[in-house]
Amino acid sequence: MAQSTSSGFHTHQSWGRTRRPKALKRDGAVTNKETASAVTTIAVGDLADGIDSADAGKNGYSTENQRFLHIQIENDGTDDTLKLYAYNYAFGTWSQLYLPHGFPQNDVGDISEDNVVTQVAATTNSAWVEAKWTTISGKFMVTIPVHGIDRIAFVHDGTLNDMVVRAAGSTF
Repeated sequence: MAQSTSSGFHTHQSWGRTRRPKALKRDGAVTNKETASAVTTIAVGDLADGIDSADAGKNGYSTENQRFLHIQIENDGTDDTLKLYAYNYAFGTWSQLYLPHGFPQNDVGDISEDNVVTQVAATTNSAWVEAKWTTISGKFMVTIPVHGIDRIAFVHDGTLNDMVVRAAGSTF
C-alpha cells in the first residue's frame, strides 16, 4: 500500500516485491501468523491418476500455479523417505519429480599425481536428481521450483514413522 506525502513521493508500507535488497527490520512478535498444517503423505501406488479420490493426499495438492514449493520435514532420524510426485493436467498422470542439479564432474584419470583431469558428464540425465529426502533428523526446510506443475504429491516409502511434512507455495 502506498502512502502519499506532501512532497509527492510515497512510502511503501507493504511486504511487496522489491528491485533491490530490503533490510530485515521486523523482529517483533507476530500476532497474525498462520497455524501450521501437515500434508498427507501416501504410498506411490495410491496416487489417483483421475484426480478423483475422496481420500486425503491421493489427489496430491493443487499448486494453484505457484512458482515455488516450500517444504518443512520434521522427523526423528529414522529411515523414512519422502519423494515428490508431479501431475500436469496436459499429461494426465503422475511422475516422480526431478530437480535441476547441474552437471557433475566425472574423473577421467590422472595426468600426474598432482593434477586430476575432469570433464562434464555427457548426458542431461546427469543434470537432474530425484526430489527425495531420506533420514531427516530434526526439522529440515527446502524451497524448490514447481512452475508448470499443476499438482504435487508427497510420497513415503511405506515405513512412515514419525515424519511430519508441511508445505506452502509462493510466487516469488
